[in-house]
Amino acid sequence: MSRKPFTGGELNILNGKMGISAADRSVPVSRLVRYHKPKSPTELEELISDHIDGGCPCGCVSKGTVQDFGKNLYKSQLEFWGEFKYSLKECIQWEYDLFVLQMLKGNNMEDKCQSELQKKIGNSYCVENTNRFIDEEFRVDLEVYESNSLILGIQVKPSSFCGVRQSVQEFNINANKKYKKPVFYVYYDYDTEQFLNIEKLVEIIKEQD
Repeated sequence: MSRKPFTGGELNILNGKMGISAADRSVPVSRLVRYHKPKSPTELEELISDHIDGGCPCGCVSKGTVQDFGKNLYKSQLEFWGEFKYSLKECIQWEYDLFVLQMLKGNNMEDKCQSELQKKIGNSYCVENTNRFIDEEFRVDLEVYESNSLILGIQVKPSSFCGVRQSVQEFNINANKKYKKPVFYVYYDYDTEQFLNIEKLVEIIKEQD
């Protein structure tokens, strides 16, 4: 996972507009990762392939392999642009970066945030992973409780999220607004894996007392 994935550019626009990576048209990869906890890119890629026929207790069903999703992205260019701007190899690499590298990094950083935050705020609080519904409906990765009472939700994102398209940010913000508590964004540096504003979150949590 040393290579930084690239999931931006024109292919990101194409992927979004054509719904290539939508969970119901590809694979609910976030749920897959949470359930099986793959440790390597190869393991995650194989998990996606192994779930094509379904039948797993995790409930995930894949509509194809990562290569299939890349082919779908490649073919969609003709309908969207009227030409092939990118090669099949580039499209498969783009979907691989999205489904495998970026997903693994994001999941690892959520776990790291949970662990670090728990140590910083102490045992008077509990930091927990959210369930599938809360994650997908409200875009909340973690929840903080005090005496079984929910304080706030957390979304863990790379600092580059601040530079993504406004429509992507607004989609998350609108989902957050439907959540029953405030949602705080914890940002991290992709290369160093250091959290940039976790101390501010600690202050906010302790101010709830």
